[in-house]
Parts: sequence; C-alpha cells; structure tokens
Amino acid sequence: MTEQSLLQRRVSLPLLVFYGVGTILGAGIYVLVGKVAGAAGMYAPFAFLVATVLAAFSALSYAELAARFPKSAGEALYVAEGLRSRFLARLMGLMIAAVGIVSSATMIQGFVGYLHVFIAVPDVVIVVALVAAMAALTIWGIGQSVWVASAMTLVEIAGLLVILWVTGAHGVVTAPALHALLPPPEFATWVGIFAGGYLAFYAFIGFEDIVKIAEEVHRPRRTLPRAILWSLGVTTVLYAAVSVAAVLTVAPDRLAQSG
Repeated sequence: MTEQSLLQRRVSLPLLVFYGVGTILGAGIYVLVGKVAGAAGMYAPFAFLVATVLAAFSALSYAELAARFPKSAGEALYVAEGLRSRFLARLMGLMIAAVGIVSSATMIQGFVGYLHVFIAVPDVVIVVALVAAMAALTIWGIGQSVWVASAMTLVEIAGLLVILWVTGAHGVVTAPALHALLPPPEFATWVGIFAGGYLAFYAFIGFEDIVKIAEEVHRPRRTLPRAILWSLGVTTVLYAAVSVAAVLTVAPDRLAQSG
C-alpha cells in the first residue's frame, strides 16, 4: 500500500461524537416515539431506559473491539479476527449492508412523513432526491460528510430542545405528573415496557457506525471508545427527556397512531 492510498485522519473526538449522536438520533426519537408509547403507554420513558441498558452491552463490546482493531471494516473485521472465518466475515458484511438499507429506508420514510406536513411532494421525488444528495455527500469526502452530519445533529438536537422548552413553558412537567410515570409492579405493565424497549432498541442503532470510519479518526484506539460512550450517553438523556415530554403532552394512544 502506498502512502497516497492511505485514508486521511481528519475526524477528531468532538466531531466523532456529533457524528455518532446524529446517526443515533436520526433513527430514534423522531420516528419511533409514537410506536414505543403505543406498546408501553405512559411508561415509554422506562422503555427507552430498558433499551439503553440493552444497547450498552453492545456499545461496550464495540468500544473494546474498536480499541483492539481500529480498522474501518468494523464488524466484519471483528468476526474475521475472532472466528477466523472469511465466510462468516463476508456474511456479516452483507448483513450490515442489509441493516443499513433497512435503516436508511426507515429514516427516509420518516423524513417523507414530516415533509408532507409542510409541502405536498410525491414520495418518489423526495426519496430519489434525498438518496442522491446523501450519495453525493458521501462521495465528496469524509471530512465534509462529518461536518455536514455535525451540523444536522445540531439541528436535530435544537428541535428536541424546542419540544422540551415548549413543554416546560406550558407547565406540563410537574411533580404529580412525573409520579404518574412510575410503573407499578404489575406483570402486564412490565410486559408492555419490555415490548416498548424492544422497539426502542432500534432507536439506538447508529453508534456502531462510528467504528466504520476508524481509519479516518485521530488516535483511534483512544478516540473510538470514548466517542461511542459519549454518543450513547447524550442520546440516552435526550430520549428520556423527550419521551417524558411526549407522553405528558399527547395521550399515548394518539402518539401510537402517528406515522
């Protein structure tokens, strides 16, 4: 491999955290809060906390593996190194590609639904334009992609903070209201919470994308684990706060009907 063919290490820890938070949020609270509330009811915040615990096991594993093998192949590399099987590594790569396709389709569908609130545009036009724009950005370069992702992350977070501000301004969050969110020790209630947690786990998909740009990160053995944990922590706080605001503002059955 020549020096010219090496990837450029242009991504710092703050940029990587913004990138990680952005990839997690994009598949999370904006799309899934209604479905989680439909399963867990008023206890949707606990469903997100259950999903956090489940995601933490994977996140810690990724952090350890990323520090040991700071290469951009990610999961396929981990399988190859751990199981010494080229076939399983290729299978893992194909599965990750499939997950990326499904996740992207889900997020684009959510974007289409939100855009229809403001303007009436045929779905196919929105989808083709969005996919083309993202492909062009990816081809442009990792530095530009991460900066754009960071900017979009700030917009996403700003939208969530506006929700929290409006909720607080209307006095929705009170001590009695928060007390009503504490789930009783009933089997049926916790079945709903864990069902919601199963759905909410999807909201944390995205932190694993951090390891896929390992060879473009400054000091990857140190930066990658820290970025993964910071991203998970930030999104957990946002998910918990916004899910509380959502179920206290809109009835869970109405949230569940939202597309």
